[in-house]
Amino acid sequence: MIGSRLSSMFALGAAVIAACSSGGEPTGSTCPEGSTLTYETFGRSFLETHCTKCHSAAGRGESPALDSVANVRANATSIDSAAAAGPKATNTEMPEDSDVAEAERRKLGEWLACGAP
Repeated sequence: MIGSRLSSMFALGAAVIAACSSGGEPTGSTCPEGSTLTYETFGRSFLETHCTKCHSAAGRGESPALDSVANVRANATSIDSAAAAGPKATNTEMPEDSDVAEAERRKLGEWLACGAP
């Protein structure tokens, strides 16, 4: 009885984790020498245009909140797999209600690969 409950709880936990993880692949983006993408020149505008409507403390409150560069850095791998593009993958899971040009997704991949400076 206890064993079957533990098994059920484990299965439920695994399903929740799978549902919350991004379905995309790592883009393989790299940070080119001399990249000029920074939070001020790219990140802030991209996030405000495409992300923070849903992913912010003031928005609908979906996880993760992306209204600070620290949160972006902490979630860079997930963001890459959900919304960025690079040589190995183009991920379009996010944003759900907005078309983002592949060139912008590539910039996102580069900016994240550079550590979201």
